[in-house]
Amino acid sequence: MKKILVMGGNQFVGKEVAKKLLEKNYKVYVLNRGIRKNLDNAIFLKADRKNISEMKNILKNIEIDVIIDISAYTEEQVEILQRVMKNKFKQYILISSASIYTDITESPAKEDDPTGENPAWSDYAKNKYLAEIRTIENSRLYNFKYTIFRPFYIYGIGNNLDRENYFFSRIKYNLPIYIPNKGNNIVQFGYIEDLASAIELAVENSDFYGQVFNISGDEYVAITEFAEICGKIMNKKSIIKHIDTEEKNIKARDWFPFREVNLFGDISKLENTGFRNKYSLIKGLEKTYKYNEEHDLIIEPNLNEIEKEN
Repeated sequence: MKKILVMGGNQFVGKEVAKKLLEKNYKVYVLNRGIRKNLDNAIFLKADRKNISEMKNILKNIEIDVIIDISAYTEEQVEILQRVMKNKFKQYILISSASIYTDITESPAKEDDPTGENPAWSDYAKNKYLAEIRTIENSRLYNFKYTIFRPFYIYGIGNNLDRENYFFSRIKYNLPIYIPNKGNNIVQFGYIEDLASAIELAVENSDFYGQVFNISGDEYVAITEFAEICGKIMNKKSIIKHIDTEEKNIKARDWFPFREVNLFGDISKLENTGFRNKYSLIKGLEKTYKYNEEHDLIIEPNLNEIEKEN
């Protein structure tokens, strides 16, 4: 039986990955602070990953095959984990971010495109980039195989970020969706179940060793088009209004859940491993909307000042 340690494991991506692994009858450990409920069949390890003493104590008798690190946001966090688990695991799967691509213009980002600090994403991209570099360096130092995934926007059931629900809630309550400028920046969304399937496929799979992969859905859309699609799957018309951020002297992130930059990429390298997405954007949004509506998760939104003023 494969033994896998999932860092995080009790919220959105981590929870879906742990669920997928348990369905494969793997022995699954989840390490987190215990703030949220963990899956019943997972073995819970309580620790703050930033506290090296806690990590040493909780992991001292743990040997596993694969670490899947979903909750790493800094170089320091991956360093602590990899050092504490030295010689006690074989493969390290890091969930990084496509935000580290420094210049996505007209062409979709490829894995060998320039990466590093990206001002549009502030310290988040910088820290994810450094976590990648540290992981690659430590794979030689600590003798493990690494696999790095760079997701673009992730959506789906259980999303803890107000992204697709931001649109659903305003459409449901007949409120305008205020989109920065023309809303023509191109984005790419990957459904949560597809992401989890790709991660599971990488477990102890030599095709993934020492490799970096973009992971997302098959389609690119403009933000305005995404808003319109959300309305269509709800059988309602999206009321879209545009705000000139320069004229108003504001930034998109002052009220909008997406940066006003392109974020889309080429996933052909991942597809060359045999992986295929099961969900189109519409199919994934339909499933998410149905679940959220049935579980009363689409509530009337609290409007920000920009929405109130306009």
